[in-house]
Amino acid sequence: MIYLGIGSNLGNKIDNIERTKSLLSLNGINITKTSGYYETLSWPDPSKPKFINIVIQSNTNFSPKKLLKIFKIIEQKLGRIRSLRNAPRTCDIDLISYRNKILS
Repeated sequence: MIYLGIGSNLGNKIDNIERTKSLLSLNGINITKTSGYYETLSWPDPSKPKFINIVIQSNTNFSPKKLLKIFKIIEQKLGRIRSLRNAPRTCDIDLISYRNKILS
């Protein structure tokens, strides 16, 4: 199993997350479980917009490198602009756990 974190702190945050889930599925990343939504403060600057986040579980066989490539394409498609580190964003997809392996 792999676990992904999806977050958004710009625009319609829940819609951004749902669109992200849909695009993951369309790109062959089968979602087997999804957490509920939870809200977190922005880090390291809590004065920026709060995040809505979820965690999803998948049983995809894609390599970590392939997953990260797909994540960047989806983030871009949903309007993420990579400017300053930790800047607010419409979509953020993180690989939290990949079959309990430590990857660099």
